[in-house]
Amino acid sequence: MPGHALRAVCSGLFPALVLSLVAPRVEAEPLGQKAPEGLPAGAAPVEVRVQGEPAARRQAASEVVRGREVLGAAPHRTASDLMVVCPGVFLTQHSGEGKAHQIFYRGFDAAHGQDLEIWAGGAPVNDVSNLHGQGYADLHFLMPEVVKSIRCTPGSYDPRQGDFAVAGSLELKLGFDQPGATAKVSAGSFGTRRYFLGYNPPGGSDETFAAAELYETDGFGPSRAARRGSGVAQGSFALTPTLSLRVMGSAYASRFDSAGVLRLSDIESGAVDRFATYDPRQGGDSSRAQLVAELRDSSARQSFSITPYVVRHTMRLRQNFTGNLLDPANGDGVQQLNDATTFGFQAKVRHPLALFSKRDNLELGFFGRADYVEQSQRRLSAVDDAVTAEDVNARVRAADMGAYWDLALQPLPQLAVRGGLRFDGLAYGAEDRGGKAAGQARGSQGAHVGAKATVEYRPLPWVSALASYGDGFRSPQARSLGEGEKTPFTTVRSYEAGLRFRDGVGTTGSLAVFQTLLSEDLAFDAGTARSERVPGTRRTGFAAELTALPAPWFASSVSFTYTRAEFRESGQGYRSGELLPFVPASVLRSDSSLGRTLGHVGGRALEGRIGWSLTYLGRRPLPFAQMGHDVFLVDASAGLKLSRVELSVEAFNLLDTSWYDGEFAYASSFGGRSASLVPLRHVSVGAPRSLMLSLQLSI
Repeated sequence: MPGHALRAVCSGLFPALVLSLVAPRVEAEPLGQKAPEGLPAGAAPVEVRVQGEPAARRQAASEVVRGREVLGAAPHRTASDLMVVCPGVFLTQHSGEGKAHQIFYRGFDAAHGQDLEIWAGGAPVNDVSNLHGQGYADLHFLMPEVVKSIRCTPGSYDPRQGDFAVAGSLELKLGFDQPGATAKVSAGSFGTRRYFLGYNPPGGSDETFAAAELYETDGFGPSRAARRGSGVAQGSFALTPTLSLRVMGSAYASRFDSAGVLRLSDIESGAVDRFATYDPRQGGDSSRAQLVAELRDSSARQSFSITPYVVRHTMRLRQNFTGNLLDPANGDGVQQLNDATTFGFQAKVRHPLALFSKRDNLELGFFGRADYVEQSQRRLSAVDDAVTAEDVNARVRAADMGAYWDLALQPLPQLAVRGGLRFDGLAYGAEDRGGKAAGQARGSQGAHVGAKATVEYRPLPWVSALASYGDGFRSPQARSLGEGEKTPFTTVRSYEAGLRFRDGVGTTGSLAVFQTLLSEDLAFDAGTARSERVPGTRRTGFAAELTALPAPWFASSVSFTYTRAEFRESGQGYRSGELLPFVPASVLRSDSSLGRTLGHVGGRALEGRIGWSLTYLGRRPLPFAQMGHDVFLVDASAGLKLSRVELSVEAFNLLDTSWYDGEFAYASSFGGRSASLVPLRHVSVGAPRSLMLSLQLSI
């Protein structure tokens, strides 16, 4: 491991270990009760924050829940950025601030969501058969302030996990816990401005809130301007002592520019500035609106919930990865349009069994989703934007419906067994409305049955050993299917074994080894501007994480994941044993924060807070036996709060590291140059250091 990566591990791990050791070792008690025995007379009770949920819900050793303490430790620009607190996740954004992030997770280049199932507020985020990429997941409609927790579930071990849960799943729960009205105004580098307004009724649940955001930036270079506006409101209402209703609605719209890629040789030779663009016409816009209702019953006899939802999402994107390689006269600019409406529901009921213990239970789940998609891809002239060719003009219909059962048994006090089956039935219809295939319609249907199982043994109260297995799948692009074809799936088999520990006063951790096998895979192809099928793959690695929350004024979390991602079959120009392109082997992340009362001004407490994060990405292989650059980034924040007024400053890429958030290798013809005879390195430049000053007022 490079020296700076080792320093990052130590700097993230050291404070977590030290604080967990020096914090008082007491058992957790509800706040307001007497001080634990053994404390000095008159000592105040120690407030203990324990993160996570009961072990009976955990399906893998490396599954974690990140709450506000970790989510808010370091600065984040968007809710999408919050995903990096999950062990093994790294994000880049190489095509403008309004496009969905590219996600790397445990040896997967998940593109914009094809291998990571994401839910937010009870609704799915992944798009089915999105033209830009299967599983396209754009989280820009949420602000980081309204995300209360993220459940990070690796693999496909949980019966609740469905389509796109190849590398794993993320579930974002929403809430805003600042009582009353909160107004925040921010201004920073490159003409960046942000306005946030949130409201939570005093004395109410953090699940009831409303929030709005306006954001605008000129960008850190040409063709990087962006604007967005979003609003979200959620209400939680108690109907009876055990029955409650949660309703959430949101709306979002954005417009963004994109600088695209540059040849690495042009940057290194000084032929172009590293923040330049070959094609200033790139960019797009996006919008999303959704409505979710959740009815929950939590009686002692059994619990159930039903959650219907509707989502409307549009995307327009113009990009050019290859310059004038394919069309020397008009250029290779491509415009993609995707317009989707989704209807669906989730329902589940959990019933106690008490076969071996009072913790035994059976959960039954039912779900359905229908997607209606209009999409097109056209090639536009670089001279006058005229349409020179129409690659796609289609209407897509997709449905996914099924059920699962999840059985949890505890035959011995130290032994728990969980598992079940999931049944997915998928149907697709596609109609071409342009080109040679205009008027052609086709349909296909198929099913997938997946087994899930977890065994947990707890030899000591503070440590657990878990072994997990799961079958999963990735659905295909609807337009790739033929008439009457039995829907083919990329089948997934996931294995994991590991240890978890917790000390009872806020320190938790895990160490796990894992392997994931895919029957076939997807890899990005610059010529088609989308991921294409490649032979079966294997990912083998380990993941370690440690979280310390020993006191209200300190939070620290550090994780490291290593994965060897390789082909296990040969074909399509790849050989068995060859590394997958674009997939980083190592991902390190550390988040920490400190907050204390510094003194008093006019009888009011003056509170100070600092936070920082370290991110390392290592060994990113590229096609044609090339290797990408490592990435090491530091973000930090500091703030002072006096009564209801808070002043803070955030720094992103504090060390002003020169880095590339996207690296590719292929042939191109940019800037009037002749087409390259061999594949060349292309990059998109990561953001330089930027600062953001914020003033917040709470009423």
